[in-house]
Amino acid sequence: MGLRENDDGWDFKVLILDDEWVLRIPRNEPAAAKLATEAGLLPALAPALPVEIPRFEHASREPPFVVYRLIRGEPLRHDDPDGVRAFLAALHAFDASGIDLPRPDWLEAWRENAARFRDVVLPLLEPGERSRGEALLQEVETLVGFEPRLTHCDLEACHLLVRDGRLAGVIDWAGARIGDPALDYGWLLNDPFPDWDVDDELRRRASLYYRFGPWFAVEYGLRTNQPEWVRSGLENLRSRL
Repeated sequence: MGLRENDDGWDFKVLILDDEWVLRIPRNEPAAAKLATEAGLLPALAPALPVEIPRFEHASREPPFVVYRLIRGEPLRHDDPDGVRAFLAALHAFDASGIDLPRPDWLEAWRENAARFRDVVLPLLEPGERSRGEALLQEVETLVGFEPRLTHCDLEACHLLVRDGRLAGVIDWAGARIGDPALDYGWLLNDPFPDWDVDDELRRRASLYYRFGPWFAVEYGLRTNQPEWVRSGLENLRSRL
């Protein structure tokens, strides 16, 4: 039996068996709760999307893990902009009203993020950088005025899989929730597709979410005692200030 291990994820350990099956194991109870949410969401969502998403062949509650067939593809770079936009349109149009999903008070949740970043990340910046960091944290108050929709919340290259030049699959739905659809545009508008024609206000909020991304990485590195996450997170944070 061939076995590959991916131990890089924050919430899950992933094993790939015989290049055919994915075994996904949560690292802690909050991650197990996210996995249960995925198990309730993905079967309802799959028919509404133009791409593959994981279809759990087996889901265990104790011990918690899931098994699904590997979705083949390479991380998205600059491929298939029309296909990516079609996926986003379908995702954000999906009616998730009957599904048990996190529905946070968005502004309050981001205020809590900002408070945590102010306590543990801001002090790591150089004195001359802190005023810009604080100004960014205060921008959290502007993350309002949108229609909440189902969001993936972690759309980066490694979760957007391409085959033959087309977006073929989207994985890792652990963060899915009802929230600001601009979050799903954060990396896409600021890396592969900056020339997309989108609403100015959506672009503004997407830029904020993109700039906040490395703050989460630094906080995670501090919380889990992983200095490399802190180092790389601070490097990316500084580049986005």
